[in-house]
Parts: sequence; structure tokens; C-alpha cells
Amino acid sequence: MGARASKCFEKTGNLEENQLVLAPARFKDPWWRKFDIPAHGYRDSSGFVNRLPLRLESRELIVYGTVDPAKMWSEYEDEIFTPILVGGRAVVTVWFNQFTDTDCGGAYLETWYNTFVTKKGNEKHLPYDSPFSILGAAALPETQSFLQRVVCSDVAGNPGAAMKAITGGREMFGFPKHPIPGSITCSYEGEKVDFDVTHNGKKAVTMQCVLPDTDPNALKVPVDVLETAPDSCIGGPRLGGTHKGHNGAIQSYYSTSVKCTQIVAGWNPNTDSLRIGDADHYVPLSRWDFQPLVKVHSPDFKICAHQPSGWISGKEAGASVRTHEKKLAEGSMAGAL
Repeated sequence: MGARASKCFEKTGNLEENQLVLAPARFKDPWWRKFDIPAHGYRDSSGFVNRLPLRLESRELIVYGTVDPAKMWSEYEDEIFTPILVGGRAVVTVWFNQFTDTDCGGAYLETWYNTFVTKKGNEKHLPYDSPFSILGAAALPETQSFLQRVVCSDVAGNPGAAMKAITGGREMFGFPKHPIPGSITCSYEGEKVDFDVTHNGKKAVTMQCVLPDTDPNALKVPVDVLETAPDSCIGGPRLGGTHKGHNGAIQSYYSTSVKCTQIVAGWNPNTDSLRIGDADHYVPLSRWDFQPLVKVHSPDFKICAHQPSGWISGKEAGASVRTHEKKLAEGSMAGAL
């Protein structure tokens, strides 16, 4: 009884190729119609077929803060990137994700943290005039979002979604999603949100805050990005960071499409709190001296993650191989290509 997602498919006999039948409550916003037809697919090690672009809709609470850049980047010194600094500190965002529907298992809960970087040799140092100055790190044209660590959890009534998100995310994008799901609770009650994360029997992070919607000075920012640059998002640390305990898989570059409303206000320590526990996957935020400064609420967050840009066509690969062979014929060693 689902509705057709589009009327522009080519008919083959009595069927329509690529016809997508959605359950009545899924991906209703007209914005999703741009992405109804999968461009690619991936069958993961569990046998689940992931479609790309991968669609996720959620309610988000994002906390922007700063960390000591030397302490943070000492754990990533083999990267070709360097963190963007605002007032001499690096910017980290901690995401508290209540996914209401996704292509990777439906509804589940997740939290991650990331920083903003540019390539070495193109360092960016921005001035700090107010807490909102740190938002500039995400807005620079050269910015790349560097994902650091992720914890996923099932929601009641939908077991198995967290492992689908973990498996597909690690295998397709190299996301540093810990292979073991955590236990996350999330509640929105009136003007407040409460998010609590336990992982491997230890507290990872607890966040409570008053929604920025209640602040008379809050900014409401509409976001509609058709597709970012192909390397705007970095899926995880170099070589997955497993040699440093980061629990990633690969380092990928990929683009996203986003539509949402962001409601932005300053972090208020009188009403808001964020506490980092001793769970291994989240404790780095404590040793980097994370300080929350800005909170962002998005009640209508929609995002597509596109196929990583490192996968190229056979034609493109062939051109590169011809260049390799030419260099080999000229005396280059294969290890130096």
C-alpha cells in the first residue's frame, strides 16, 4: 500500500525498473525525492544490502566546543590534515542523534564526535570574538569534517539496527563506530533533552540541556545543501586508526546532501551539562580538555551519505595503470609509484 516514489521510471513488462515502494510513514518530505533511485549498493558482511546514497532522518542535538589542539592532534600526527584553530583552540562537535528512520536498519540512537580540518600547508587560524566564533570552523570553503569516534545503540522495539549501522558504516565508509553497541537513552521532555550513553559497562557521555529554541536570542538557520565536495567528509582516521585504538576500518572521503533547520544558542552552564565518563571510546574528549560553548537543535535533520569518492570507474583506473606502466618502463620501482 506504499506510494510510488517517482513517476519517471522506465517500464519493463509489467514492472517498473527501480520502482521504490515505501512504507506509508517513510521518507515523506519532498526533498527525499531527489534520492529515490539508488546510485550504488553494497552487500555487507552480514548479507544486508545497503543502498547509496544512504538516507537518514533524525532529531539532533549538537554541542560545539573547543579542545587543546596539541593534545588532540598528538593522537593523529600521521594524518595529512591539521585542525582549524579558533582563538588558538581546535573545534570539536559532539552529536546526539535520535534517528527516526534510516536505510541502515531504521530507527536507532547514536553519538559521535568530530573536528574540522584542512590539509597541512593550508592551516587556518580564525579569531575568537564570542562563543559563536567557533561556528566559523565548519563554514570555511576548505573545511573537511574529520570523524573521530562513534557509539551506536538500538532503540526499544527495533533490535538489530545498531549492528546494521555499525557493520555498513565501518565497511563502506570506515566510520570509527565501535564494533560493540552501547546502551543509549534519549528523551525530549518539554524544553529539555536528556541523552545518556553507557559503553562496555562504563559511562561514556551524559548530556542534559535546555533546548536552544527557548532562548529569545536563538538563531534559526535553514540549511539545504544539494551535495558537498567529494572530499568534504573524512570517514575516519588514517588506516582506521586501529594501531592507536580508534576502532575505525579505513579512511574514506565522501560527500553528503543535507536539509534541515538549525536552532542555535549559547551553551549555558547554569542549565546545561555535559559529562564525559571513563569508557575508552569517549574518554579522549576529557584528556583533550573539551569545553562546550554552543548548542544546536535540529528537529528535522535529513542527510544522505554518498558513495565514497575513492571508488572510481574502470576507465579512470585504466588511465592510471597506463601511467604506472609508463613509469615502470622508464625504470621506476613499483613501490615508488
